Amino acid sequence: MDCMTTKLNEKDQFITRLANSDETLNKFYQFDAMANDNYKYKVEQSTNGREQQLANVIHQYMSDLTLSSQQLTNIEQLREGAKVVIGGQQAGLFGGPLYTFHKIFSIITLSQSLAKDYGTTVVPVFWIAGEDHDFDEVNHTFVYSNHEAQLHKVKYHTLEPPEDSMSNYYPNKLQLKDALTQFFKHQPETKHTKALLTLSHNIIDRYDSWTAMFKALLHEVFKEYGVLFIDAQDKYLRTLEQPFLKELINRFNEVDEAFRSAQVKLESHGFEQMIQTDTNVHLFIEEDNMRQLLTFEDGKFKTSKSNSFYTKEELLNIVEQSPERFSNNVVTRPLMEEWLFNTIAFVGGPSEIKYWAELNEVFETLNIEMPIVIPRLRISYINERIEKLSSKYALSIEEIIADGTESAKDRFIRAHASETFINNIEELKQQQSQVYASLKEEVQDNNDNKLLLEKNNQIHMQQYDYLIKRYLLNIERENDISMKHFRELNNSLHPMEGLQERIWNPLQIMNEFGIDVFSPSTYPPLSYTFEHIVIKP
Repeated sequence: MDCMTTKLNEKDQFITRLANSDETLNKFYQFDAMANDNYKYKVEQSTNGREQQLANVIHQYMSDLTLSSQQLTNIEQLREGAKVVIGGQQAGLFGGPLYTFHKIFSIITLSQSLAKDYGTTVVPVFWIAGEDHDFDEVNHTFVYSNHEAQLHKVKYHTLEPPEDSMSNYYPNKLQLKDALTQFFKHQPETKHTKALLTLSHNIIDRYDSWTAMFKALLHEVFKEYGVLFIDAQDKYLRTLEQPFLKELINRFNEVDEAFRSAQVKLESHGFEQMIQTDTNVHLFIEEDNMRQLLTFEDGKFKTSKSNSFYTKEELLNIVEQSPERFSNNVVTRPLMEEWLFNTIAFVGGPSEIKYWAELNEVFETLNIEMPIVIPRLRISYINERIEKLSSKYALSIEEIIADGTESAKDRFIRAHASETFINNIEELKQQQSQVYASLKEEVQDNNDNKLLLEKNNQIHMQQYDYLIKRYLLNIERENDISMKHFRELNNSLHPMEGLQERIWNPLQIMNEFGIDVFSPSTYPPLSYTFEHIVIKP
């Protein structure tokens, strides 16, 4: 595999400021992600005492998988107090977008780097956000058709979308397989297709819940790296979390005040507010088969859908009896994660690391130390055809990733059009403007005629613009093969005006390059970088 890095112009300077140890930004994090001394401090920090119980929970959660020797070793190392690098993601259809895999590669890369630098074991952990209930975010994916040079949305359809946590959702297996068929309908059959379909069908057949299938796919891809998985909604994990759930309920008002205070301070420094929530409790409870947000009103805790009311004592009793009924929101999830794990660094996407800046005061209020917060790696994939097409049209891969091909396509069309034809029309427009100005003088005292003249002028100008537009469209149609090439380049590296990793699905890469394309024996060794990585498998 070939691997290179490229620097893209960042429209959002947040990550650039983080990489440059911006003094103002670092006020909202407890550790500068660029300072080596902070990593050393975190590696040598005392453990929280929960590592043995946590290792048992993770081992139990992964017991339905065939664990690799490295995973078993890492569970034991975790039990003995090894620190972790952690990150997480919602359970997307067929693995979700590529950046889910890239988060895991980021966790692996940073873990390996820290282990080498400090001569110790650092365990990579991936946190599945199974407590989330936003089904519309995870029930679809996209597939790129080489033949059509188009993207297609593939969706798992159900007449009864779940309102409970995704970990409690058991999809219809036939409908899942139908979605899988739709996905592969847009893919060329390669020497890897049969094995990949077999793997996918086996996962659907063997596992029942939405997040269990997600876990099984990620495990197949990353088991040899020793990655450990845990679902935020796992019932055994919830039991371990009981003391902290009680603290969050007892101190909900302090948590909310600290959170709102940090948001105000961030905004006063010119940063955009990321977390939008009206709750003042920042916890969910399961009731009537729905995950419902709790808010505190008139001295009681109210559910968002059933309109039930609880006293604090009643909630604390539920925590004691049925902790699995509770789950965190975007504010308390990072707190719970850090209460559980002995973390060196949290790896997140661009938006996630912004969320953490709003939580600094909450961490301080609850006397929990924030981890080092660092953005994930960003990766795009190219093949020989994309390389050839970019070369044919004298486009750099970096240019396409950053800006797409629209400007290049327009330049191509203009280059194949008659400059004389277009210039003559532009001259006619200028003449029309001059004539209009002259006629306007003649009718300046008659409002009806002025309106008539203005309307007529608009019609003429629109016709000239339409003439140029249709002329260029005809040039475009005459060069339909080149237009398809531009679409190929754009939908490969700048789909939907964004990065490939935000749209493409990992199964597409596996279908083209092999079921083991992401394995340690095939995937190139990565170094942690803030630049964009381009890989040619």
